[in-house]
Amino acid sequence: MKVDRVGGRLKSLYRRNTLLIKILSSYLVIVIVLLSVFSFVLFRTYSKKSIEQVSQTSENFISQSYYIADLMLINVYYNFYQLFINNLDSDLNYGLYADKSDAFADQDVFKKLKQYVMSSPLIRSIYIYNSKADRVIFSISEVGEGIQTTTDFLDQDIINILRKPGNIVSAEYFTRKVDYVINNINISENFLTLVLTNTSNNGEIESSLVINLNQRILQQMVTSGSAGDLNQVLIMYKDGNVLSHDDTSMINTNLANESFTKQIMQSNNEKGSFITKINDKESLVSYVKAKHLGLIFIGIGEYSKLLSSAFSMQKTLLILTIIFILVGIILAAFFTSSIYNPFRKLLHKYRLDSNRLLNDKKKTFLGKLVDGEIDDKIYDKDYMMECGVSFDNPFFLTIVLKMDSLENVLSGKWSKDVRLVKFAILNIASEFFSDKRFKVEGIDNGHDYVSIILNVNNRNDEILSRLIDNTKEIQDKVDKYLKISVTAGIGDTVEGVEGISKSFQHALAASNYRMIFGRKAVIEYGDIAERNNNDLHEYPYDIEKRMIEAIKERNLRKIDKSLDEFFEMLAFYSADEIQITVLQLAVLLTRTLSGIAKTSIENGEYSIKVLVSEIQTCETLEEIKTYLYSLCFKAVEAKGNDAKENAKTIIVSKIKNYIGMHYDDINISTETVAEYVELSCNYVRSIFKEITGISLSDYITQCRMSEAQRHLIETDYPVSRIAELVGYPENSKHFFTVFKKHFGSTPENYRISIQNNGSSKSE
Repeated sequence: MKVDRVGGRLKSLYRRNTLLIKILSSYLVIVIVLLSVFSFVLFRTYSKKSIEQVSQTSENFISQSYYIADLMLINVYYNFYQLFINNLDSDLNYGLYADKSDAFADQDVFKKLKQYVMSSPLIRSIYIYNSKADRVIFSISEVGEGIQTTTDFLDQDIINILRKPGNIVSAEYFTRKVDYVINNINISENFLTLVLTNTSNNGEIESSLVINLNQRILQQMVTSGSAGDLNQVLIMYKDGNVLSHDDTSMINTNLANESFTKQIMQSNNEKGSFITKINDKESLVSYVKAKHLGLIFIGIGEYSKLLSSAFSMQKTLLILTIIFILVGIILAAFFTSSIYNPFRKLLHKYRLDSNRLLNDKKKTFLGKLVDGEIDDKIYDKDYMMECGVSFDNPFFLTIVLKMDSLENVLSGKWSKDVRLVKFAILNIASEFFSDKRFKVEGIDNGHDYVSIILNVNNRNDEILSRLIDNTKEIQDKVDKYLKISVTAGIGDTVEGVEGISKSFQHALAASNYRMIFGRKAVIEYGDIAERNNNDLHEYPYDIEKRMIEAIKERNLRKIDKSLDEFFEMLAFYSADEIQITVLQLAVLLTRTLSGIAKTSIENGEYSIKVLVSEIQTCETLEEIKTYLYSLCFKAVEAKGNDAKENAKTIIVSKIKNYIGMHYDDINISTETVAEYVELSCNYVRSIFKEITGISLSDYITQCRMSEAQRHLIETDYPVSRIAELVGYPENSKHFFTVFKKHFGSTPENYRISIQNNGSSKSE
């Protein structure tokens, strides 16, 4: 009976509220379906995004490790390679080539080695090996400097490497484990060693510069920052040998036969990630290949650990979905019985439209001010108030805040909508100036910048000075809260709203001088106004010519010097002139570098499209110069050893021609020859002997003796005159000594013997 009564009541309730229950039921069904679909889509999307994010995070970490290690290794290699090959350091040259020891010179070498060791945290020690002097000069970080004979030298491993018969030591990094004793303490270290050598004609190493890098420090640099759950970070050569590893016992182990290593080596991509099994555990492997060093940077993490947060979040989403469905049911029941909901929505929509309309009117009004579109409404205070703008003071000043490193901003956390970051910059600046009791308005009116309009009561220098300090504080706040930097251009102070456009244009022009003053600069228009008003500068054709000649000669030192001169001149140009001048230089470099590399001018790696595109991403002159030098360096280095040998042959030929024309000069010497070819004396001696097989001084003597022989045979000149003609002082005893050593008799006896031989033949 009770069941029948309850059933009857429910039927009666349904009949009285049929429409309400139908609406409620429809809402319940819609809420459940929508939330179920939403939760399913969110669940799948988050899972996919989590996997992508973990992979991207691992790749970014390995890429960061690669950039850090690559920069440090390349920097050490390039600096010491240039010092060694070009003989740029006289102290090092003394240690490498001097046959005898000099106490004062030794001290200079100690100081120089200590400076080089301290120049990089990676460098553990530097050795100068000299086989002729049978000694090694060394400097070890945190230990000190010293000189030892090669037999007593504490690191016998490197001595054995340098003296091993038939061993060819290439100028590349290699790993080794070294055990030695310092101050009665046994030390065992893993080194990454770079050996630069000079060899004799028989192939033996005469001198060598050895740089030992601390493998432990390198590993710390590689794993610096947040590695997440990557449980292995390692560096290996392209042949599979491990160069650096968290586990030092793995160094020098060959991993070429491991399945994940094979997959990396067979891949044509420079970087990437994939999932594979390592030690029966599913793992995520991320890698970056450094082709110029022949190294591969690898990070390995257990897949389940990497996605633990994703799995946890999936459970949370499931619980939240159930909660949302229950809440949705309650809300549906509540709002279904309410008649206010439609009116609330309508009112809310009206308010949004009103606010949007007001914001649009304000932006349009401010846009007309900065663009100089002045009409009668601009002066109407009622219209200003209607647009939400109020100016009480007679003077105005505009500041342009331009985002630095826009490419990084667009690829970072602000990539989805750059308008958000510009809104945040406007908000920070507006609030700050308002707190300083300035009347301020802001507008987003540029691709990479926003504009601030300040309404001030006078135009004196004190206010301008305050504004500069305030702008610097705003830059610091933007850097702190948004993790980006901005460059500020400050226009001049103008009177009346009609002058705002002029102030804005000047502020924008000032911000363009970021290329000279650098990022996060505060640039007043008054500091650059004179540049904009000056006549155009003459294009530096002479520097351009030297630069092109240096590129064709493949002389990196001259290329660097020419680029420095070129960009030092640009520092005094206007922003527009700089763009035009750099573009003109880029066109010429395109032709020259494409010719050297034998690639297409239109579509090759040195095409004008590529150069202009890359230059446009550079924001400072220093960045443009660095980019252009890297192009030249790449083109010159691409020629390899053949080009270097050809360059040496050309230099030697140039030296021979010079000696052939100046052997009769008493003052001719290695120094004068080196000055003629614009190279160091040591380098001239080295390449001349390498190409010809004899020393430069012996070659000069040969030329002089050959010419002296000709004069003795073909002329009746006295010997003293002949000595003068071949570059010896009159009555020089040295000429007689050299001639006798060369031909086995004095000049007079040689002439007599030649004459006697001629008489005998005639009889």
